[in-house]
Amino acid sequence: MNFADPSSALLAAAGGDTVKLFDVSVEPGDPCTLSYTPSPAFHVNSVKWNHTNLVVASAGDDKKISLWRKNGQSMGTIPLAGTDSGDNNEESIMAISFSNKGSRYLCSGGSGQVVRIWDLQRKRCIKWLRGHTDTITGAMYNCKDEHLASISLRGDLILHNLASGARAAELKDPNNQVLRVLDYSRISRHLLVTAGDDGSVHLWDTTGRNPKVSWLKQHSAPTAGVSFSPSNDKVIATVGLDKKLYTFDSGSRRPSFCIPYEAPFSSLAFRDDGWILAAGTSSGRVVFYDVRGKPHPFTVLRAYGSSEAVTSLCWQKSKPVLVNENNCTAETALLGGAVEDSILMPDPLPSATLSTLSTSVTTAGSRNPSRSGPSVEPSSMLAASSGSMPSSLNSSTAEETPLRSSLWAGGSLARLHPPRKYNFKDDMEVFSPLVEVQPITPSLDKLWDEPDGAKKDHLSVDKKPSLLFPSSNRRYPLSEGGGSDLNPIFEWKSSSTSIQVRIFPVISFQFFNI
Repeated sequence: MNFADPSSALLAAAGGDTVKLFDVSVEPGDPCTLSYTPSPAFHVNSVKWNHTNLVVASAGDDKKISLWRKNGQSMGTIPLAGTDSGDNNEESIMAISFSNKGSRYLCSGGSGQVVRIWDLQRKRCIKWLRGHTDTITGAMYNCKDEHLASISLRGDLILHNLASGARAAELKDPNNQVLRVLDYSRISRHLLVTAGDDGSVHLWDTTGRNPKVSWLKQHSAPTAGVSFSPSNDKVIATVGLDKKLYTFDSGSRRPSFCIPYEAPFSSLAFRDDGWILAAGTSSGRVVFYDVRGKPHPFTVLRAYGSSEAVTSLCWQKSKPVLVNENNCTAETALLGGAVEDSILMPDPLPSATLSTLSTSVTTAGSRNPSRSGPSVEPSSMLAASSGSMPSSLNSSTAEETPLRSSLWAGGSLARLHPPRKYNFKDDMEVFSPLVEVQPITPSLDKLWDEPDGAKKDHLSVDKKPSLLFPSSNRRYPLSEGGGSDLNPIFEWKSSSTSIQVRIFPVISFQFFNI
């Protein structure tokens, strides 16, 4: 083999339901150093090395992310099995990608049409990025971890701002082709390349609305892999089911090389030095090319059976995070030793589940039937990250739903301590201005019309005005000496009884003789 330094880099490959690791510098002998099956009979669609080069993450049709050390030790799956944390994933995962600064955060996308960001330290999903209406086929961070790009079968390209959670841009393939593959430049934060079923390849500058360069229908069959050179983002390589490998120079509208092969290609990966290309085929082989030399393969690896396509390839990093492999813990092997900072703002949590709120409202109402509205006890609400309890429902809501325009400049996410026993929900599910809020009067009307013993026991969480706007007598108690009729908070008269209720703001003065 013609592998120059770093020849020690291992290549991870996925085919069928099996993940294999290859030491391609081994000669002679079997280059496969590890083979494992995350979930028998479930295809693996994506495989990635972490930043320490000690752990491989894989995902596929088994609807979970599997973590394995290169020594053959399983580190479990994400989400955790048997937990009721709201992280249960019911979608086939098509793509995964680690963030560029470290291995704590990993994104995934698939048939659920939502990009999920997982915190591998806490073993749970912390953010949901929505916007797609079809299966997501690719998701990847830019080189600064500021944006995350995702593509779908509908031909959509969405850029998500990780600081705010908003969509920075929503782009569309010019030919409305099904998008299959995506890659971000390792050098420029705004350059990415997409390709899909009609064989067209588009180079995007994400500050604009249209592709910077397009190679229209370059492949005569669907494109199966695309990659920037890690050392020079002007060099792009693609492979397709038309049995051809192309290399492009972004300064030219014509390909630099066209390299045919005997079988359709199914995946592609550049080694970190930018010289060696590994291309998987539908016949279970991995073909290696040196882009500096002659345009033909210098070696071929029989990785899988002839009926199994190599669906994903990933090289180890040339500059990994160094840890002591022999005596490090599983967490150190996965995350490294340093604490990772990120601009990512996790989705806020609801203060409690609906069932918990319903129970607390009913209990509070039955304990004090003299009140004219439900109350929510502070013990039923979750504490904020600082550990302090919200003093009122309004302050809790403000903490749960931050303003979208307020960006978090940075800081370590290790300081955030969301509770583990409640379901995560998107912040727009906690409170949205689009949700219709019913007026408060009908709710009070029902309270007064019911018999006295049943006033509070039949309250439900669905009465949103009662929760969002607690009864006024909690803040403005009636004075003993009466009050003025000016500016009442509300005035209500029952049509069925002679009871009349007026609630007024009261200002009291006290005078002292000195």
